[in-house]
Amino acid sequence: MPRSSFEAQKAILDDACDFLRSFTLGRHGFTVRDGNLGIQRVSEQCDRMKKKFASGPYTKQVATLLASARARIVAAETRLALLAKKHTKPA
Repeated sequence: MPRSSFEAQKAILDDACDFLRSFTLGRHGFTVRDGNLGIQRVSEQCDRMKKKFASGPYTKQVATLLASARARIVAAETRLALLAKKHTKPA
C-alpha cells in the first residue's frame, strides 16, 4: 500500500531531523558544513509541509512536527555558534 502524501513528507522531515540531530550531538564525521546543510534541509522541508498542509486533516500534526523541527534547528544553530566561538578564541 503506497504511503499518503503526508506520511511521505513526514518521513522526509524525520530523516532530515535525524541528520541534524546527529550533527547537534557531535556524532563522529559530522562537520560544520553538514550542520549548515542540515539546517537548510530541515527549514526547506518545514516550509514545504507548512504550505502543503496549511489546512485539512493534518494541520494540527504538522504544527506539532514543525515546532519540534524548529527546536532542532535552534539547537543546531547553538552548536554552530559554540563551534565558531571555540575556533575564534585565542590559544
